[in-house]
Amino acid sequence: MPEKEKPRTHIKEIILENFMSYEYARIPFEKGLNLICGPNGAGKSSVLLGLSVALGQTYTERSRKLSDLIRRGEDIGRVSVVFDNSPNDGKKPIPDVDSDSLVISRYLKRDGTYWHEANYETVTKNEITRTLSQLSINPDNMLIVMHQGMIDVFGAIDAQERLELVEEAVGIREYRDRILKAREKLSHTLSEEESVNAMLEEAQETLDHWEEEYQRYKQKQELLDEKDDLERRYAWSKWWRQKEKVEKHENKLSDT
Repeated sequence: MPEKEKPRTHIKEIILENFMSYEYARIPFEKGLNLICGPNGAGKSSVLLGLSVALGQTYTERSRKLSDLIRRGEDIGRVSVVFDNSPNDGKKPIPDVDSDSLVISRYLKRDGTYWHEANYETVTKNEITRTLSQLSINPDNMLIVMHQGMIDVFGAIDAQERLELVEEAVGIREYRDRILKAREKLSHTLSEEESVNAMLEEAQETLDHWEEEYQRYKQKQELLDEKDDLERRYAWSKWWRQKEKVEKHENKLSDT
């Protein structure tokens, strides 16, 4: 029976607080394609960078330190991404979260420290990674959030890695892994089938051998039984002839 498609989510909002040029901004998103337009210096790349930082991406544009992303004159900044977690056919995209929204936040401090929150509760980066994996999102996949200059980086990696990144980004990596596992399982099953067939052939040969031996034994027993019967008949015939000879002699003696 085919598995049902996982419930899908989308980003409802990105919130930037004391982040780069933004003191406070809320950028709403709708389902489907969203475009962020504006002249140079309007802060478009800041929104993309805020998204990647909130999700815990290792790479930052131009290899900046996280503390450099805090708005000038402030000691702490926060970036948040709000995901839709509304149920679809009775199932939520993230079953572990009871609310219809998931807010993933990252706090940045000027001294270089940072921490993560999920729905305003402190969590580890590994917990964020596990949560995002339920949405089939790997923040370190350069195709999920592609910054300026990363096209050249993407073009420089080998073809196999590019394929894996594309499959992961479009959500078919899991299906590919299932296909490979199914092939491996099928290959293992076929190998077991060959092994079982070889054992059956060997067992059949053994069975045929002992069947032949049994028929020989049965034939030998029949011949032995026939030999015993013939020997008994011969002995009886010999005794009977001797008896007739004795009777003839007795008759001759009585006549004389």
